[in-house]
Amino acid sequence: MTNSRPDVIPFPQRVSAPAAETATNVLIVTCDPDIAWRLENDVRSAGLTTRVVNSYDAAAQTLSLQACEACLVGPLAPGETAGALAGLIQQKGWSTQLVCLVAAPSDDTPQILPAANGIELLTQPYTPSTFALTLAAAVQRSKLMAENRRLRRQLSNRNLRDMVGHSPAMHSLRQQVQNIADHNGCVLLSGEPGSGTDLVAQAIHDSGRRAHRPFVKIDCSVLSAETLEQDLFGQCEAAPMGQTIRHPGRLEMADGGTLLLEQVQFVALPVQKQITSLIREQSFVHPQTGERIRFDVRFIFGANLELRSQVDKGLFRRDLYEEASQTCLELPTLRSRKDDIAPLTEHYLRRVAGREGKPPRSLTLDALHLLQRHDWPGNVCELENVIERACALDWGSKLTSSMIEPWLTPRDVTEEEADGLPGLTLAEMERKLIEATFNRFAGNREKTAKALQIGIRTLSGKLREYGYPPRGGPGSNLKAWSPAASISPVIETLESEQRAA
Repeated sequence: MTNSRPDVIPFPQRVSAPAAETATNVLIVTCDPDIAWRLENDVRSAGLTTRVVNSYDAAAQTLSLQACEACLVGPLAPGETAGALAGLIQQKGWSTQLVCLVAAPSDDTPQILPAANGIELLTQPYTPSTFALTLAAAVQRSKLMAENRRLRRQLSNRNLRDMVGHSPAMHSLRQQVQNIADHNGCVLLSGEPGSGTDLVAQAIHDSGRRAHRPFVKIDCSVLSAETLEQDLFGQCEAAPMGQTIRHPGRLEMADGGTLLLEQVQFVALPVQKQITSLIREQSFVHPQTGERIRFDVRFIFGANLELRSQVDKGLFRRDLYEEASQTCLELPTLRSRKDDIAPLTEHYLRRVAGREGKPPRSLTLDALHLLQRHDWPGNVCELENVIERACALDWGSKLTSSMIEPWLTPRDVTEEEADGLPGLTLAEMERKLIEATFNRFAGNREKTAKALQIGIRTLSGKLREYGYPPRGGPGSNLKAWSPAASISPVIETLESEQRAA
């Protein structure tokens, strides 16, 4: 390294992510070229790598793209302060330590401390040993903080443990999640419906350095183009006295965290173009106020279709596909890992038991064989629904094949074949589930509706169809509810068959 001062010191206004570059230890932020040149030489003399920017915006962009252990702040442009940079670092949860260069105080010019916590002051003039010790301490604190947060993420990462399964496919998926968790690039999750896209996306978020920031998701299959734009950007609402209230959108709500766009193949082409721009610029102009709003969001996309074929058909933009598929994960189907059915079922049974405050039920061998023979077109979501429904009708400690079989829907069954299938009709199964749950909660409609995941009004309407008196009504021409009367004839027949067996 030469000690001669260069004529021009470059200050990049836009920082791009380096392709293959050694990690930067210290980021120098100052608008003074003389101080920048001196600090850069001092940092390299201390054996540390460095990078120089000349503004708050450039520093914020650099830190969002590449982690730095220390940030050395010199004189800044008017309106920019070290306190604002410290606040940004604290908000984003970065482990970067801030060291602010200040002049020695005098009687005429008393020293003014920055109005922020977490700033260490380095008074000039300083000796090389003082400079080296100050930076070394800051770098060490940053490494300890990063390691502490990594360990806390491992301890508190519930969603990674919820990715249940011992099959090679699940071991590989968990390893891929851990490998990409700390990256900032987009992730494309492909898999059949019900394969757990939201669970894997949450695990990626919780395993990375964005874990303490929001995780926001949008189901694009149920939103029109206009509604999706309002969801992303927010909207304004007129208020009294001629004022306007701006409601933030999902992009601002997810700032610093992760945004999951499920079923992205349903997004209209014009909105796809906007999303591509959002990924590249990490900012947008509010459509109503004209204000430019910046954010820092990692995008994860979920799709149940092969997006590459959609691109070839002209149904999906190529530029968005290229951005979304920086990292691709293929989620395995449940029928391809049937060895995981037993631990998954045990996991769901423990979850139901915890919600009910009872010991977990067990699964009989014939019930397990039945589950393993099923094709599972709805994957893990279908398995979870089957276990939930079977538990809602079971008062004992075991689940048998006869309790599970009514909830298994055959795949690709025609209407003619369905007419010849034995068992209950859909309406009978629905009534059976509602009445059994209503009886289990002793007629409590709030608990019943919550367990069935339906609204109180929907539940009351169904009970009225079955002949139960209205809530709080006289019920003069309807049968009164009692634990014995609440059980439908179908359930009585089932209980009799169980007792006879």
